[in-house]
Amino acid sequence: ALGVKTKGQVPVKVKTWSYELKSITSETSDAEKLKVDLEIERIARGVFAISGKFFFNVDVAEGDSNMIAAKSFRSPQGDNDYKVLPFQMPATHLYKVLNTHYKDVLMETLKDCSDFPVFENTFEPPMEKKLYTLDSCQFSQDGLPNHLQDGFYKLLIIGSGEVDWNVEVIAEVTQEL
Repeated sequence: ALGVKTKGQVPVKVKTWSYELKSITSETSDAEKLKVDLEIERIARGVFAISGKFFFNVDVAEGDSNMIAAKSFRSPQGDNDYKVLPFQMPATHLYKVLNTHYKDVLMETLKDCSDFPVFENTFEPPMEKKLYTLDSCQFSQDGLPNHLQDGFYKLLIIGSGEVDWNVEVIAEVTQEL
């Protein structure tokens, strides 16, 4: 079957696609409190990484208004005809995001290439106010679907609360032959 390799009698699912990072942009309502400055780095042919800085100077308390949401979109050609995809995360408190989506999807990648929080069971507040750095972070496809259609995918991460901010990442997906 397509996308399944067998090792003995156990099927092992593999990704049928690869991606190329095309752009990363960010906005903030208050650069004195939160600023994201990231760029795409080409490591080798077909290998991309993200480097940059994330300045975080926000007071966060359990149950306050500091939320993060995520939306995803797809465009067949990469022009402005992006359609909403079902992969969404409703506005969720920062600490809950750290204990779920961040821990499950991002922490493993970021632990070796950044100084973002790393923890065993649950994140222990507070979130440290500091300038976080990413140094050639290559994002794994683990936790992503095994099959994606060709096209351009946009991930929009939206922060709200003491500061309104967003990060938009666009990647082109192509099938592996």
